[in-house]
Amino acid sequence: PVKENDSEEKKNGNGKDADKKETEVSVKIDIEGINHRIVSITSKTGSYRNLIPVEGGLLYQNAGKLEMYDIAEEKSKEIMDKVSQVQVSADKKMMLYRSGSDYGITAIKPGVKPGDGKLNLDNLVMKIDPKKEWAQIFNDGWRIFRDYFYVDNLHGVDWEKMKTNYSQWVPYVGHRADLDHILNEMVSEANAGHAYVNWGDFENVKRIDGGLLGARLEPDAKAKKFKIAEIYESENWNESRRSPLTMPGVDVKEGDYLISVNGNEIPADENPYLYLENLAGKRTEITVSANADGSNPRTSVIEPIKSELELMYLTWVNQRRELVEKLSNGRIGYIHVPNTAVEGNRELHRGLYAYHDKEALIIDERYNGGGFIPDVMADLLDRKTLSYWQRAGLNPMRTPGVAHDGPKAMLINGYSSSGGDAFPYYFKKKGLGTLIGTRTWGGLIGISGNASLVDGGSISVPRFGIYDENEEWIIEGIGVYPDIEVVERPEQLAKGQDPMIEKAVEVLLKQLQENPAKKVKTPEPPNRSGWIEIDID
Repeated sequence: PVKENDSEEKKNGNGKDADKKETEVSVKIDIEGINHRIVSITSKTGSYRNLIPVEGGLLYQNAGKLEMYDIAEEKSKEIMDKVSQVQVSADKKMMLYRSGSDYGITAIKPGVKPGDGKLNLDNLVMKIDPKKEWAQIFNDGWRIFRDYFYVDNLHGVDWEKMKTNYSQWVPYVGHRADLDHILNEMVSEANAGHAYVNWGDFENVKRIDGGLLGARLEPDAKAKKFKIAEIYESENWNESRRSPLTMPGVDVKEGDYLISVNGNEIPADENPYLYLENLAGKRTEITVSANADGSNPRTSVIEPIKSELELMYLTWVNQRRELVEKLSNGRIGYIHVPNTAVEGNRELHRGLYAYHDKEALIIDERYNGGGFIPDVMADLLDRKTLSYWQRAGLNPMRTPGVAHDGPKAMLINGYSSSGGDAFPYYFKKKGLGTLIGTRTWGGLIGISGNASLVDGGSISVPRFGIYDENEEWIIEGIGVYPDIEVVERPEQLAKGQDPMIEKAVEVLLKQLQENPAKKVKTPEPPNRSGWIEIDID
């Protein structure tokens, strides 16, 4: 029920309401036939969010813009560009917006620009009592973990007791990092994966990006210089995998001696990266020579990079791809899947486009860092060719365009985690091939966001756990076991050997020998002329 004041109000002698007559209004939603009363508003396809009813229409955000659908005119109007957040006043006529780091208050009307009605927050300060705030964060963190955890028994842990035990440390916290330690200890009592404590408001050391060459340097004591022992692989069209020494116009080769950087001579008894400090992304002169004495020097202009991790990863992958190619004589394709997020999906799709015509496939998901639930990735590996299409003068097509019909093996280890646990589980459950390696991490209670803490910190609470069709909890705390166990020994890895790949190639070649890949050829052209040749003899 909704109560409304009578339109005629009586005032007493003091100007106050004397006798308010209230009318009770009953609101009822007519469910019968409600689907037939749905009306589609005329609007373009977009990414709509934060829908708010306002006077005369509907306010919403779409691809960074604030727009309003005008009901009377039946069309959308742009209110403001570059808006990240908006709150509407109670009377639906004004709004508080955020654009970049600015806040402002304006009327809801077309033509509002960022900066209109800007609030001056220069003198806005907040006085914080750290002790009280830390106590609040502890209590909030305890509640958040309790309320968002995926099962209400918190794995059998007495959560009230945990609060009593760990709260005794809170009065002695002297820094926000101390509180993180307490929260970490407390949430670890639940014995669950994906229970992370992310620090809040405290200053971090300002970092200076050192420049890197995308190469491995080795000191040569005899020459008293550094030698460029290895230049990492690159994809120079991809900024994250750009290698300074392999860019067009750069004349540097493996085996060259590093003579100088920006004219500064580099001796072998000093750290060469001191001369590259703060040079990431900046034009830098590098001089090298094929000779230890520095004769016939060659100078190139490069832009050092901040990180070599992507280049080292790409080099590692290509080395294993070459190993598979060599051991299988080109019959087996190799795909490494670094995670089950964007990068992993990209690498799996790229790999299948490149190697779907190979007789067999090795899917390497060692060191897989997880991400999304990888059911779509497993479905992609489960594709089989359904039909072929002949084209005059061209190679035949097939449907699906990318599918692999041969045997597969997947490599796993203890660093295959989260989505990297789920991927081999789905691979095995679908019967896609053989799992080779060591047991995976065993962390498959997922996280999907939860309330944050007052100072910007957060606790990632495990929010959804996995069980199977037999109504049994699986994988969490256990992992996924391989069909064939292969342990990588440190001395083997140090020599550049990869026993898991060697075993995978062996297994797949044996499977191909037992069940050779079928070569589908285009049949003879059909004769549909209506004529039949008869042998009279």
